[in-house]
Amino acid sequence: MLGVAFPLGIICAAYLLHLDATQKGTWLFLIFLALAASAFAAFFNYWRLLKITEAPVSTIAAVAQGYVELHGVASTGKLLKTPYHGIPCVWYRAWAFANRREQGYSSKIVDNRLLEYLESHERFQLQDSTGTCTVDPKGAEIIFAKRRTFLKNEHRYVEEYLPAGKSLYVLGQLDTRHEYFNENAVSRDVSTTLAELKRQPQKLLNQYDRDRNGQIETSEWELARHDAIAQVRAKHAMHAFQGDFTLSKPADGHLFLISAQSPQALLASYRHWAVVHFAIVVTLLLSMLKFS
Repeated sequence: MLGVAFPLGIICAAYLLHLDATQKGTWLFLIFLALAASAFAAFFNYWRLLKITEAPVSTIAAVAQGYVELHGVASTGKLLKTPYHGIPCVWYRAWAFANRREQGYSSKIVDNRLLEYLESHERFQLQDSTGTCTVDPKGAEIIFAKRRTFLKNEHRYVEEYLPAGKSLYVLGQLDTRHEYFNENAVSRDVSTTLAELKRQPQKLLNQYDRDRNGQIETSEWELARHDAIAQVRAKHAMHAFQGDFTLSKPADGHLFLISAQSPQALLASYRHWAVVHFAIVVTLLLSMLKFS
């Protein structure tokens, strides 16, 4: 509503000021400001509409890496609660304001300072009927499901949150967890595998003592190391294939959205406001032509 209120407010202000024809420049300036605001709002809503429609819909198990949209139920490994109400959730942001009012008939607020702002950054799980992936909410635009406000001891507390156990719509970049194909991680796991093999000398001899002299030669140890690398890489690939994914903010500037509203509701909202602002743009252009 703010996008509509701004241009309409400018036009109403112009009427209230009783601008006449001799003040054409002021009229045009006000209309231009309203036109710029509405054009930006129309483009903004249309861009979001395109981003939602262009992302492929998929299940978690069948999804390909890249820019995708997913639907699922949100949960956390450890219990997360909102800071003031203690409501179980997967994400929250909260504000604490001073709320001191002037004594007397008017009861006017004389102190409305922001005292504290809190936001969670913990990752959470998104699960559908086919699998589970991890969602990193850092940098996301979050359309929350719930908002709570209460007053206590001359303070106002506001919380917005995504409840745990509820359906979410997520639009973002899905990748296999980077550690599965990171060379440092591969080297670390290879070292662990070889160390475990060294702790079982008989098993080591049975598998790699090719000349049966009771010792592991350099060439035989290299063969063991080669096999360990192959095993670790196969294990990492298996984890990636099984859907061990992280969904996070796209590096290329694409929209990163986590919403408690369904994509259908979001599409309807963005389409509605894009049309409304486009109509305002047309009206304002006609107004400019009238006064030009």
